[in-house]
Formats: sequence, structure tokens, C-alpha cells
Amino acid sequence: MGIFSRIGNMLKGYTNSALDALEDPKIVVEQAIRDLENVKKETTDAVAQCMAEEKRLNALYEEANKKVGLWHNRAANALKSNNEDDAKEALEQRNNFKAQADKLKESLDEQKQQVVLLRDSLEEINDRIEEAKRRKENIIAQAKVNEANENVNKVLTKTAKNNVFEELERMEEKVNSKKFKIESLRELEKGYNKDKDFSKYDSNVSTDNDLAALKAEVFGEDIESDLDSLKKEIEG
Repeated sequence: MGIFSRIGNMLKGYTNSALDALEDPKIVVEQAIRDLENVKKETTDAVAQCMAEEKRLNALYEEANKKVGLWHNRAANALKSNNEDDAKEALEQRNNFKAQADKLKESLDEQKQQVVLLRDSLEEINDRIEEAKRRKENIIAQAKVNEANENVNKVLTKTAKNNVFEELERMEEKVNSKKFKIESLRELEKGYNKDKDFSKYDSNVSTDNDLAALKAEVFGEDIESDLDSLKKEIEG
């Protein structure tokens, strides 16, 4: 499995775990980011080692090329001195260093490619870490929303199970019944006071009439005029 697939599966696995298994999303995602940071560190170390190896190979390659040039000049100088045997021996040394330089060139080119790939991988890891940090806040926020909805559902389920609204309706009916009773008593009390006042006045009028009738009976018709005057006064 390539390093990119490894990173992608790691992040995907942690985020799914946070949402599906109802684990603490903050802890899970932060752990995923720490794991990515560890991969980044490992990759950074690998890039540094590959770059160091590239520099070492490049130094060896340059040194081999210098020796190729050196033995080539020696061969040419030996030939100018009419010493073909020394010229041939110098050419053999030149060719050996030339073969060595060619091999070093191949290794150096491969190492350069490896450095480029690892650097690309490091950049990819950095992007993944930034993505994880952005997704972290969204995951935590979504988890809080899910938790809040779950708590609401629990409350509603408990409310339905305990018939809370039935109890509320019963208490409301009881309170209203008492309120209506108090209002009725107040209305009755007002009516009683009103009848009592009128009965007092009725009693006075009846007593005055009885007194006038009694005077007419006792003193005769001489007081009829007084009785008429009394009635007018009462009626007035």
C-alpha cells in the first residue's frame, strides 16, 4: 500500500470511528492528527536521509569525474613523451574511473527521483494534516448536534412514558375549578348584601303604613288627612 493510501485510510478510519461508534470525536480526531504528524516526521526524516545520500553520491560522482580527467591527461602526456605503455596504463585507470562515474551517475539519478517522490509525499501529508484540522471542527460540531438531538429524544420519550401532559391537564383543571368556585362565592355574596339592603327599606315602609293604619283605628277619621299627608310624604 502506498503512503498516500495509508494516510487516506488512516484519516477516513478515524473520522468514521468518531461518528459511527459514538466515541469522543475530539479525542479520536486529535489522535488522528497526531498520527499524521508522526507520519510527517518519519517522512521528513526519510527525505533528509535521501537528500544526504544524494549529496554523498553527487560528491563521489564529481570525484570520479575528476579522476577520469586526471588519468586522461596523464595518458596524453605519456603519449607525448613517446611512452605508449604508460599511456595505455593511464587509459586503463581512466576507463575504470569512467565506469565508476557512470554507475555513480545512475545511482545519483535514482536518488534524485526518490527525493522528489518523498518531497511530494511530504507535501501531501502536510495537506492532509491541514484538511484534518479543518474537518476536526466540523466533526466536533456535528457530534455536539447529534448529542443534543439524542438528549431531546430521550426527554420526549420520558415525557410520553410518564404522561406528563396528562398530569398538567389534570392540575390545570383543578386550578380552574377552584377559581370558578371562588368567583361564584363572590357573586353570591354580592347578591346577599343587595337583598339585605332592600329588605331594610321594605321593613321601614311597612312599619310606617301599619302605624298610620293603627292611628286611624284609634283616633278615627279625623286623622285621615294626616294619613294622606303621610302617604304623600312617603311616596314623594
